[in-house]
Amino acid sequence: MGMTRIVTVTLNPAIDKIVEAPRFNVGKHLPARRIGLHPAGKGINVAKFLAMLGSRCVATGLIGRDELSRFEEYLERVGDRRITTQLLVVRGQTRENITIVDPVMDTETHIRERGFKVHRDDVRRITSKIGMLAREDTIVVFAGSMPEGVTPGDFRSMLHRCQDHGAQIVVDAGTGLIEALRDEPVWMVKLNAEELAAMSGLPTDSEEQTIEAARSVSSSGGGAVTHVIATRGAEGACFIGPDIAVLARIFVHPGLIANTVGCGDALLAGVLHEWCRSGRWRDALRYGLATATAKAVSRTPGSFDIAEIAGFCETAMMEDIVAATGK
Repeated sequence: MGMTRIVTVTLNPAIDKIVEAPRFNVGKHLPARRIGLHPAGKGINVAKFLAMLGSRCVATGLIGRDELSRFEEYLERVGDRRITTQLLVVRGQTRENITIVDPVMDTETHIRERGFKVHRDDVRRITSKIGMLAREDTIVVFAGSMPEGVTPGDFRSMLHRCQDHGAQIVVDAGTGLIEALRDEPVWMVKLNAEELAAMSGLPTDSEEQTIEAARSVSSSGGGAVTHVIATRGAEGACFIGPDIAVLARIFVHPGLIANTVGCGDALLAGVLHEWCRSGRWRDALRYGLATATAKAVSRTPGSFDIAEIAGFCETAMMEDIVAATGK
């Protein structure tokens, strides 16, 4: 593979606060222990995980003025200087998300703030910035939700800037932007079951349904997306593309799972890191799933032990979809 630059775009970043509250019960006064507090947002996470794996990248997007230095210092530290941070300041405060982990009941409760409101000049600035960063040797990753003030039409304009400059587009942006993605010739999307159901209009309750839905939105099934990664939580993921149609899963005892926040971002970072390195999709999916698993079992919020990835790669079960479905 030649040199490929990766740019992550985070339009609605967050500060993730993770607390542990045994026997969490709504409406009660409970003791809790803070186990994590760090800058985040899906695109920020992808950039951080790429850097931890050894890939250089550019992290752009929007950020509240008061939080800019905090994000820059954090990404420089955890990214070991592999991340070039080019966030644009907006009026307003960066949102804070709270995850409540209950180790006794084995549950995670996620509380998400809406985030700042952006203005039209902010939209113009970030659209222009994305256009300057996009080029033929670049993968542009749009990850995370849209803040108030950014419309689906604005999002499509950003995609079109990338397309006009020949960049490959990856989208992991949630159900709110599914309609904006429809009929867009995107290189890759990563979708969970809910997002895949919304985009395909098909059920995704079973493995077979997930495969059929992923095929329907892919270019091989008449859709506009070249590559589709459909995640199924603990059941793994399926990957549909012109050169790959695979189911993958890594079995881990549920008692070893520490925190699943950011696992999807770790999976995407692992897939892109390995594909840029080897150009082999099957290896990329295996490595991405192993990275996500290492993140899930990590006791350090927002991080993983890179030494564990190789072992998880070895235990990954990869199954050809044609053989799996009998088609």
